[in-house]
Amino acid sequence: MPAIRIRPTESKMSDQAQEDLQFVMSSFGKVVRVQAIGGGCISDAMRVDVVDSAAKEKTFFVKANGLHFLDNFQCEAAGLRALDATKTIRVPSVIDVSASRGKAWLVLEFIAQGNRDKQYFRRFGDQLARMHQASVGDACGWEADNYLGAAKQPNQSVDSWDAFFAQNRIGYQLRWAIDQGIADSELKSDCQRIITAMPELLRGREQQTVLLHGDLWSGNYLCDESGQSVLIDPAVYRGCREAEFGMLKLFGGCPQEFYDAYQEAWPLPSGWQRRVNVYVLYHLLNHLNLFGTGYASQCGSMAKQILK
Repeated sequence: MPAIRIRPTESKMSDQAQEDLQFVMSSFGKVVRVQAIGGGCISDAMRVDVVDSAAKEKTFFVKANGLHFLDNFQCEAAGLRALDATKTIRVPSVIDVSASRGKAWLVLEFIAQGNRDKQYFRRFGDQLARMHQASVGDACGWEADNYLGAAKQPNQSVDSWDAFFAQNRIGYQLRWAIDQGIADSELKSDCQRIITAMPELLRGREQQTVLLHGDLWSGNYLCDESGQSVLIDPAVYRGCREAEFGMLKLFGGCPQEFYDAYQEAWPLPSGWQRRVNVYVLYHLLNHLNLFGTGYASQCGSMAKQILK
């Protein structure tokens, strides 16, 4: 196979990296162009152009990481397939998940990004509501544990949503923070109170559950060339749909028209703005555990707010 041609403006790859990529993509064609894609902090990501046996050029999105990351990629692929099965919102198609050349690989459909028009966030809010509606049920959790970023996300089924979130979300993150020695006594005490009071704190929610993207922040929704929303990098599980707004409130950057459109499509129960803080705390604790004590103050403040 010919060597990969790297444009002068693109990041250079080592000879070994080029050889590894050619090997992984060999069933799709000959790699002719690679462009590193920034924005991720966990895996190497790249746009890869290949020419197949019919001389047709195709483009893929490829992630690479160490062999230890194979389970993470498999969980991401399963999450994308689950979201796609709702037939409500676009996600990249999963092409391949594999382990070879001492690395884990995830090959996805490459989706070119477009510009958001004035109606983008209204469409996105409506589509998210439709996605949730299409997956209504009563189960909590998921068929297997998966990942929130690089963090393990336990998904063992529990009888009630209150118990699930207390044990597998706030409780798990608190135990991890204690083990790392990064939860002070006040945060430990407040989180234990939240765990105990979870049924009361989440009172007023709907009993039904839906399929959640699970890590829906501004970096994980895109706009394709037709102006439609695209979801990437899921941390899926089944739970109360209000939990979807935890990460959106923390890092989402969605304007009011997004929330208005969601509410028009499927109104949220009264009090959801108060309950959503419990879900914000989960993501803050995860950031504390992954990135350190720079998030300790926010965790403490949010826990206090929840307990008011």
